[in-house]
Amino acid sequence: MRERIKQGVWVWQSPIGYYRTEKKANISPDPKFAPYIKTIFEEYSKGSYTFEALANYMNSKGFLTRCGKPAIPQLIEKIIRNPLYCGIIKVWDMEYQGKFETIISEDLFNQCNGMKKSKNQVRLVKNPNFPLRRLVICKICQKSLTGSTATGRCGKRYSYYHHQSQECTHAKFIPKEHFEQMFVEYLNILSPSFEFEKAFKAIVLDIWKNNFKNFDNENAKIRKDIDTLEKQRQRVFDMHREGLYTNEEFVEQKHIIQKKIKDKMNTMHDTSHKEFDMDEALEYCFGFMRNTAATWKSFETKPEKRYRFQNLIFKENLEFLNESFGNAKLTPIYSLYQQFLLDKSQLVTLRGIEPRFKP
Repeated sequence: MRERIKQGVWVWQSPIGYYRTEKKANISPDPKFAPYIKTIFEEYSKGSYTFEALANYMNSKGFLTRCGKPAIPQLIEKIIRNPLYCGIIKVWDMEYQGKFETIISEDLFNQCNGMKKSKNQVRLVKNPNFPLRRLVICKICQKSLTGSTATGRCGKRYSYYHHQSQECTHAKFIPKEHFEQMFVEYLNILSPSFEFEKAFKAIVLDIWKNNFKNFDNENAKIRKDIDTLEKQRQRVFDMHREGLYTNEEFVEQKHIIQKKIKDKMNTMHDTSHKEFDMDEALEYCFGFMRNTAATWKSFETKPEKRYRFQNLIFKENLEFLNESFGNAKLTPIYSLYQQFLLDKSQLVTLRGIEPRFKP
């Protein structure tokens, strides 16, 4: 078995997404399941799905296991963590490149698993012990800060954030606790105020309700037109019974009116969103935002959620210089709050906060 593995052959049962074209052959992408596997990796790489949410998404796309069962979060995680999909056989103390067609690229696999391939090894880009690693960059040299832990003479361990190289004139080692406390204080500044939250909710709810009011008015007019067409359709049947229409004329007129009714039905707005509680949704979102620092700290034991939350705050890297964080490019909701602080009157004219509706 070891010799066959060295030759790049997968010797066990093929995982979902692969199959064997014949007995004792190497594995190949399964035309039925491989596209689903590729979609799982592509969607997960976007960073907007939990394993559970992705399982539900794939089930909505018609994904089923070989046994005909829907996906569950544990299966999605198992797939994401399996390097076989990018062609790497990793078993026991061995790691070899498989001699079979891969379903995804190694770059996509590394992206989904927070890995970066170096020359001699595969190492983690996201280190849960240093959550600000690669998020924060030096304002002078524009290079990202990293983190490391050293052991003192008495065996005590000391963790620091620092430049990857000491060539920068502002390179320094900053104790992890001190650096992250400064970051927490910075997040406190970014947290939206109650005044902003109240104004934001009022505007969104007002737009939400007005959109549905307009939809209702338009739908009422469409329903009136449909009633008129239904009467015309009934008149066609009556004229056919009275002998005023031949069979051919009856079928033609009936189809014309039915098409008009169908077109009108298609133009009606979907108002199923009324069942969605926007007020509750806004409250849920601001539950994370109104105390951004506390939310970030609450994810200390959940590094993946902490990374995702950081991405929901910062659009790009955060600059740091001389014991302080600089102005960062923030995601829309936090950016709106910064503009709100500069000029509160701008909030009503800013674009981008309206809920999007599809007719």
